[in-house]
Amino acid sequence: MNDRLGLVLFLIGAALALLSAGAFLWQRFYRDDPANAARRIFKNSAVTFGLRMFVRGLDTVILFLLVGALDPAALGAYNTAALLVAQYLATFTEFGLGILLTREVARHPDAARRLFGVTLALRLLLIIAAAAPVAWLVIAGYNLIGAVGLSEPLTTDGQLAIWILLLTLVPSAYSGAVTALYNAAERMEVPAAVEVLTALLSFLARIAVLALGWGVIGLAWAAVLVSSITAVIFFGLQVRTFFAPTLSFDGAAIRALVPQALPLMLNNLLSVIFFRFDLFIVRAFGGSNADLLVQQYVLPYQLLNIALVLPPAITFAVFPLLARRAGGARSELAIAQQRTLRLLLLIAFPLAMGMTLLADDLVWIFARRRFAEYLPSVTVLAVLAWFLPLSFANGLLQYVLIAIERQTAITRAFVAGAVFNLTANLIAIPLAIRLGQPADALLAAAIITIASEVVLYAVFRPVLHREGLPPGLLKLMWQPALASFAMAAAMLPAIIWLPGWIGSLCAILIGPPVYGAALWLIGAIGAEEVALARRIIGRAS
Repeated sequence: MNDRLGLVLFLIGAALALLSAGAFLWQRFYRDDPANAARRIFKNSAVTFGLRMFVRGLDTVILFLLVGALDPAALGAYNTAALLVAQYLATFTEFGLGILLTREVARHPDAARRLFGVTLALRLLLIIAAAAPVAWLVIAGYNLIGAVGLSEPLTTDGQLAIWILLLTLVPSAYSGAVTALYNAAERMEVPAAVEVLTALLSFLARIAVLALGWGVIGLAWAAVLVSSITAVIFFGLQVRTFFAPTLSFDGAAIRALVPQALPLMLNNLLSVIFFRFDLFIVRAFGGSNADLLVQQYVLPYQLLNIALVLPPAITFAVFPLLARRAGGARSELAIAQQRTLRLLLLIAFPLAMGMTLLADDLVWIFARRRFAEYLPSVTVLAVLAWFLPLSFANGLLQYVLIAIERQTAITRAFVAGAVFNLTANLIAIPLAIRLGQPADALLAAAIITIASEVVLYAVFRPVLHREGLPPGLLKLMWQPALASFAMAAAMLPAIIWLPGWIGSLCAILIGPPVYGAALWLIGAIGAEEVALARRIIGRAS
């Protein structure tokens, strides 16, 4: 353990040195050009992505240590608590107010102070009125399911972790509101830099928890500490950059916000339901091994989270531009949409193919001596990786619809996706477990996740067509899909014929250049892409 920590700390030190050098060079050589939208969007997405990849790297190191050090069932209980609070309750209490604040302040900067105070007040009211009662109902529900023998009740540590993690919602609400101000000002690099700093603190806190043997309860308290520190940092930044924080419990203003924000909250909540509610179904029908099954299913998602850092970085960077162009000619908005979709798909397909080919190695790296307990995770990861292309695309299309104020269309799409996902999972998961095939239950849940993305796109597509914004996804997909199969053909011989990690490493080195060459040969990289690159570096107008 000490040798692993020493190596980890060395790698982090080296990464920090690289970040510091990059920050110095950026400050020394980068100059903003208000007339160059391509460069501004590249700056916002590249800096945010780079910093968040560093953050995700820290999280990945912690995942490596946790999976190797803690019992899978105990870790599964903690991940159930974290999913409930950090995704479901946080999504509900955020209520879509972050993106609403970003959109309105981007359009009306003079209203920033008033909107900040009202949206923050509404967030706090929702935390007080809803979060604790919902947590109590979930705990009571699982205990009831355990009493009738369908599953095991939540452990004492799992229940306590839920109550502790609820404390993170208040500081996170404030941090989210300030982040929305920076997003509206197209300064995404600032909250991303704060995220790096607090991630370092989180990393050290969780390392201390592991070293002291405090287990999952210590991890929950570490989350409370870090979220509070983050809020303090954002307080200082807000006072310096914008204005002193305000809090306005104006009843009329809050009531006016609710109908605007409600569709956004429902969209986010429904997306979480069809994306991760299957975990709660696995937990409810998993029998005596429920927490182990949860962890076997969670690990592939945690590995995919490394890839999922990219779409928000690009989407949030382009969203202010989309919001401004939504008020003008649809042709300009359509161009921005298609260029961004193309970029996302060019990245998503090789990621999906690479994670499929290397699923066995990826799971082994994290599980190591516990690999036998995580064998079902290999198949789940190999299948689940293919939700990435549609997920990347749907994530952008959702924000295009927000930009043109068609939130209700998104709600309809997510209702359809959530109903399909819940129905299919409620049939497939209990049936597979009843037949004594829990691994098949996890595989079925992964396939249903991909199908849910298809349902979502099927609802988005006609709405965008009617608005003059046809996504033309099949036309955009074929080139990256074909190039990714060429990449797989080049990687497979190394994986099959060379021993162990040598074959995997060679495959990783071979894959990207083959993918790039294939894109070039089939015409996916042409004059338009070269012209865009020249605009970003400032060599063309």
